[in-house]
Amino acid sequence: MVRSTQTLILMAVSAAFAQPTSWTTVRDTQEGAFSVDVPRGWSAHGGLSRRGPLDPRVQVDMASPDGRVEMRLGDWGVPPFTVPGGMMERLGFTEGKVYAPGNPPTATIVARYRTGLDFASFYARVRFAKVCQTFEPKSQKSMDPVFSPVQEGPITTTAGEAVYRCVQNGQEKMAYTYAESGLYQANGVANWHVNCLLSFLAPKEQANAAYKMIFQSAASFSENPQWHLRQLQITADNAASTLRTYRVQMQQQQARFERWSSSMARQGQTFSDILNGQTLTRDPATGQQREVWTGTGSTRWVDGLGNVVSSNMSPGTSFHALQDISR
Repeated sequence: MVRSTQTLILMAVSAAFAQPTSWTTVRDTQEGAFSVDVPRGWSAHGGLSRRGPLDPRVQVDMASPDGRVEMRLGDWGVPPFTVPGGMMERLGFTEGKVYAPGNPPTATIVARYRTGLDFASFYARVRFAKVCQTFEPKSQKSMDPVFSPVQEGPITTTAGEAVYRCVQNGQEKMAYTYAESGLYQANGVANWHVNCLLSFLAPKEQANAAYKMIFQSAASFSENPQWHLRQLQITADNAASTLRTYRVQMQQQQARFERWSSSMARQGQTFSDILNGQTLTRDPATGQQREVWTGTGSTRWVDGLGNVVSSNMSPGTSFHALQDISR
């Protein structure tokens, strides 16, 4: 179950986004477990919180100098989970109960598996809804994991992001959450954990910048190898063998991050489209691509004069449906 925090800590390498004039590095003061880059001049607090020998958790909170933008990596309150079913339920371990297997025991919460998208949406409501006078969904979508492989041995990882419109003290803001959750199934028991959890609350005009900063900060997350070795000695008899595996994983993480960084500009544009209410479409009749107003309907329609309507139903015989396409 320690894998949840280890995967978060191993997310990426900061070199690809190094900007020493605008970022500063802070380090965990609890166990010296990691370092991470935060925007220069911002406040930052948090670190490693150990809930048991096999359950270290990470949380880093950052706030802009004026306090209007709040960003967070991880969350101390998110535990590892065990999926209910079979013998566990017959023994009374139903949804919401604490399950503590192993020696020493590692406490997990019995809960059905939530995909990355499900958890991102759930977490956004838990974290932000109570501070927003108005809280409305803007966009929710599944996506490929940024920091974890989709499949790694018996672990399957899914990812997703959720965007909400928040009105806080009369100001329009955007609440954002990105989550990766990994499901491990073996010997009739299924466990899952949140590999990566990023979130921010920012004024609408600053949301695009916050979106880029939260991923840039997460990409800089760097584990202290000495701390990792100590943790390996707790969790494995053969630390040297596990460390070799760790180095291979770091190389794989770097390769995955490099692939992700090449698509960051495209993802940023997609996020900007969400904020601006735009959708990229293709006209199946002409093959022409164009950006149109997203609107509230499930389909965009166009007539021969180029007029576009957003509606769940056809607005008339002179209109035909446009195809929504990805950038």
